[in-house]
Amino acid sequence: MTERLLLSETFQKIRENLHFVLVEPQSPGNIGSAARALKTSGFEKLILVNPCETNQPEVRMLAHRSLDIVEKAQIVSSFEEAIADKKLVVGTTMRSRSFKFPLFSPEEICDKILAAADQPMAIVFGTEKNGLSNEQLLQCHVQSSVPTATQNPSLNLAQAVMVYAYTFFEKLNSSAAVYTYEPASQYELEKFYEHLVSALNMVHFIPRDGIENFVTRLRRLIGRSMAEHRDVRLLHKLIQVFETRIQDLEKDPSAPPREIH
Repeated sequence: MTERLLLSETFQKIRENLHFVLVEPQSPGNIGSAARALKTSGFEKLILVNPCETNQPEVRMLAHRSLDIVEKAQIVSSFEEAIADKKLVVGTTMRSRSFKFPLFSPEEICDKILAAADQPMAIVFGTEKNGLSNEQLLQCHVQSSVPTATQNPSLNLAQAVMVYAYTFFEKLNSSAAVYTYEPASQYELEKFYEHLVSALNMVHFIPRDGIENFVTRLRRLIGRSMAEHRDVRLLHKLIQVFETRIQDLEKDPSAPPREIH
């Protein structure tokens, strides 16, 4: 037996902004089942990255009155395109990776979604066989995992979508609204990391464990903080101050500090 609930205003705002991204799904049944999971939980935004053919009987059969979710799905050719304009990107994984980002539960992710309710967001699910790659996870602001009694077998793709979609539906319809702000887009963050690496190269800084690991640690810090537009601008400005001072000293080692606005 099922019961329909009145959706809160906050939830209705979030479902307009929260996108469920399936990266290279190869099973038509998973696409149909994921669409059904979204619709039964009140969501409607689906993005498919290089999917298998969606116009198959198995998709229609398992979608079961949710085929409109598949038909309206945005189909893109790359992971980067799917998340480029998103201000909060949640990467899902069933295993801890070497860079040891903290793993948040679906319930904990709800708090982050609430904080970015007015902004475009994405929760990303990897391939059925291997999940998200390390490179893809590093482009996500935060990482999440579903706690389970055993590591194997793990949830399949459609089951994972159902767990997250229902958890968000249940919790967000009973949660009070909280302060919202404007997180920076993934594009803005990537530009900052590029600026940072350029500045480090300027001073010939070579971290003990390599520049990539150094930047990964910063990604971990900044991703967890959910930096706003103004935070990223501040970080750019901070680097710019040092760049300007270094350039002045290279021209004239005795040059006094100048005011920078």
